[in-house]
Amino acid sequence: MAQPQFPQASVLTESERASFREQGYLIRKILDAASVARYVAAIEASRRERGDSQRMSNLQFLQPGKAIRGIQDIICHPDILAVCRDLLGDSIVVDGASLFYGDAGIDYRQGWHRDVLQVPDELVDLNWFSDDYAYNYVQMNMPLTVDGCLWIVPGSHRRQLNAEERAIFGNTEKMAPVDAAELSGGMQIVVQPGEAVFYNNYAVHRGYGGVLKDRRITIHLGFHSSTRPPTCHFGVLDHSEYTLDYLSSLEPNVREALRIHLVERAKHPEVNMFHAYHQQFLGKEFKTT
Repeated sequence: MAQPQFPQASVLTESERASFREQGYLIRKILDAASVARYVAAIEASRRERGDSQRMSNLQFLQPGKAIRGIQDIICHPDILAVCRDLLGDSIVVDGASLFYGDAGIDYRQGWHRDVLQVPDELVDLNWFSDDYAYNYVQMNMPLTVDGCLWIVPGSHRRQLNAEERAIFGNTEKMAPVDAAELSGGMQIVVQPGEAVFYNNYAVHRGYGGVLKDRRITIHLGFHSSTRPPTCHFGVLDHSEYTLDYLSSLEPNVREALRIHLVERAKHPEVNMFHAYHQQFLGKEFKTT
């Protein structure tokens, strides 16, 4: 006899959910100090084992050959999944996992942008940037060090570019030059180790720290709900690399999360095009100076 299914309790207040819909971001404490220290130690150990001496990298840590086993279970963290359920709906599916690592002294600057960089111009739908669009994706940045590199224009996910933004974006919806003028509506978000920023990545935002005074280690995740149709972002993980041998080598909870991802991907062949565009994008350098 099947067990009855009970709704899971909400962790966000209605005010928090409304603020996310209106402003496009939400900050939530996720990890305690001990968990932060465990993840930092796992990253440092992985870098030593791989002989990784890069001063700045963006590593897709769920992919074979790039895997950091000691941090993969973050995709299953119950508090992260609970926030995503409150923002998107039930049946949360992971679809993005990368680690930004930058040493103190590197120059880290991105231009203001919306996360449609991988989408050909002719396929960018302006309706995506409107109050009526039901965006079935949430991006999460969670630093393991003090991090003030995320800047966002609150509410910009709900509208097209305004005159000030259009002046620096020019004739594209994607990205402004790194050296473009500042935006008066831009806001810096400073978070402590273990705090997470959940945000709508169609908002105008950027990663910008200038010359970093301290080391930056930040986990980036993306999630989708299987209760609604996917957006162009569902297809970030390179599912083609998830062989049975690789999956069998993972921790059971991580393996199950990727199995659910594979099942969901199989239901939506229409995102294969966007997956291909995203893989091409990952193969190019995301310009910084």
